Amino acid sequence: MGRKRVAIAAAIYAGLLFGWAPPSLAQQQKAPPPGSAEERVKQLEQRVELLEKKLEEKVAAQSAAPAVQDQVQELDQKVRILERQKELDKEAAAAKAKDTPVIVWKDGFTIKTPDDKLSIRLGGQFGYDIAFFSQDKTLKHAVGDEQDGTGFRTARLKVNGKIYDNIEFQTEYDFAGENGGDTPSFKDTYLQFVGIPFIGGTTGNLRAGHFKEPFSLEELTADRDVTFLERSLINVYSPSRNAGIQWSSALLGPEKQQRLTYAVGVFKTTDDWPSSNDSDEDQGYNITGRITGLPWYDDGGRHLLHLGAGYSHRNPDGAVLGWNPRPEARLSLFRYAAADAAPTPALYRLRDARADTVDEFNFETALVYGPFSIQGEYTVAGVDTTFDGREQYSGYYAQASYFLTGENRPYRNETGVFDRVRPKHNFGWGKPDTGWGAWELALRYSSVDLNTGGLRGGEQRNLTAGVNCYLNPATHINLNYIYNDVKHDLYKGSFDTLQLRWFFDF
Repeated sequence: MGRKRVAIAAAIYAGLLFGWAPPSLAQQQKAPPPGSAEERVKQLEQRVELLEKKLEEKVAAQSAAPAVQDQVQELDQKVRILERQKELDKEAAAAKAKDTPVIVWKDGFTIKTPDDKLSIRLGGQFGYDIAFFSQDKTLKHAVGDEQDGTGFRTARLKVNGKIYDNIEFQTEYDFAGENGGDTPSFKDTYLQFVGIPFIGGTTGNLRAGHFKEPFSLEELTADRDVTFLERSLINVYSPSRNAGIQWSSALLGPEKQQRLTYAVGVFKTTDDWPSSNDSDEDQGYNITGRITGLPWYDDGGRHLLHLGAGYSHRNPDGAVLGWNPRPEARLSLFRYAAADAAPTPALYRLRDARADTVDEFNFETALVYGPFSIQGEYTVAGVDTTFDGREQYSGYYAQASYFLTGENRPYRNETGVFDRVRPKHNFGWGKPDTGWGAWELALRYSSVDLNTGGLRGGEQRNLTAGVNCYLNPATHINLNYIYNDVKHDLYKGSFDTLQLRWFFDF
């Protein structure tokens, strides 16, 4: 046995020495022949390894699935919570918006609820005047010496609005005194029911309070919208504001484009400050009405023809009758065409004539043709006096205006009066869509005759030229020159007025 080992070792050594090598491991482990049992065993072992690997992966995935599923559920719950929170926030915002007032600006501050059930508008206006007068010696001696001066023509605060779509209200108070009198007064203060069903499917408005009687286009047009600084001489006949109740309606056309308006009311003669005097029997009740029509209306009111008439039956119950027209300048100290403005005998004083009844008729017309417009009115008043029987007084005016910048006088179809001028380009320096505002030239002639029978109040005729600059819808500057011609049984003469006004309305 020892010899055999020695022989094998010698053979291996000789092989290594002469380049012979023993068989490799691969040669020693030859692959089993195809189809043999060994090959099938090997394939089964490989399949077992693959299945074990897949099983391990599946087990690992199944062990991780609960954690992933928990995270998905948690995220889904958070999403649902966020979506619900958004819904709650939206509901809360809607509820808050329903109860939160909305503040808007349109020619004034308006506070209203989102559902428009209540709206309140805060507004006001002020006008500041500067006036210069030049009288001849006759008038200065007979009537008095006018004084140049300044003063507030108006300084008002106003609150108006609507409640539940069918009730409107307004209260207005003026703090500006007249010619230094510093006497505040009520202006339009009323409650109005709107949209009341009426005959033939029409609707109307019922107003009660202290407001202007429906008489005269010039009188019913708001202060901010009249063409001149003051209304004409015949405005002395207009009853203006009194306490009463009125029915009004607009017909024949779609909303904001009606062709016909009418108003009628019963009023108690009062002053601008309701007081115990309102029950004075010497101040009777009046019936006043007005009707207007638009035979021609085109281009949204840029071209129109307005016709109207008014009537007022007044029952002063023997009150003193006094018509004292202003000389179309509020800062004037005197009334020239009124008997009580001069030291005339009591026989001639209009104010000493007591009136039983007064019947006033007014006829009005206006034409707007683009930037050009004309307007005129004629008023006649018949008076049954205790002094001189039946007497008649009259007056008229005619005016024309032209917008150099192309605007036109806006018209309110629902009330039959003129409205606020809106410049095409508001006044501004170098900003987009600004310019020099709206510029208007105007001329008016007016006349009033207070002479009749034994009552001699005098005559007055005025020629007024004006330049208006509308800086924006709320602000304008007006300059008027007025030539006044006065004729009275005891004196006659003339005087000039130059008046400037700065006006703001909101």
